[in-house]
Amino acid sequence: MSATTFTTPKFMNSLAKLAKENRMSNKDVRAKKQAKANRVKELKRQRKIADQMDKELTKLEKVANKEATKQAKIQAKEDAKQAKIQAKEDAKQAKIQAKEDAKQAKIQAKEDAKQAKIQAKEDAKQAKIQAKEDAKEAKAQEKALAKEAKVQEKAQEKALAKEAKAQEKAQEKALAKEAKALEKAQEKVVKKKTKKAIKVVERNDRQDIIQSLCEKLGHTTNASVSVEVTA
Repeated sequence: MSATTFTTPKFMNSLAKLAKENRMSNKDVRAKKQAKANRVKELKRQRKIADQMDKELTKLEKVANKEATKQAKIQAKEDAKQAKIQAKEDAKQAKIQAKEDAKQAKIQAKEDAKQAKIQAKEDAKQAKIQAKEDAKEAKAQEKALAKEAKVQEKAQEKALAKEAKAQEKAQEKALAKEAKALEKAQEKVVKKKTKKAIKVVERNDRQDIIQSLCEKLGHTTNASVSVEVTA
């Protein structure tokens, strides 16, 4: 039988080399353990100090709270005292101010009454002046209205006279026209009647001439016989 040969892979050799490089000595291990123990010891010491500080702070906080409560009570008492003093002072000042206000109000009322009296007197004076002025203005207005009425009346009379004259003239003209027309119509009638009369005369003359001729010729005319003569 042939013998089997085993070879170590290259990555195993690399890992073995790396492990050898990183392998710690016993001295380093002990130093590391000691450092860890020292850190733990330091942490315990810091924690103990922190606990003591916390207790001390709690104690100081209680003392501070107690002192603050005490000071608050003292301050409240002092504030109440000052408020009472201030209220008393305010009441005093309010009373003084009210008295002063009443005095000033009385003075102001007296002054207002005086001014009102003066103003009323002035108003009455102005009203009298205004009434006088209004009466004067009313009189002037009345005079102006009377004058205007007179002017209007005169103008109206003139207009009426003019209108009457125009109507009279128009009436005269109409009558003259009517008279002329009537005269013309009458002339026409007379002319017509005259013309008719002339025709009748001419007809009668002709009839007489014919009758005379007939008599000369030996003819007689009867009353029932008529000779028509035409123009």
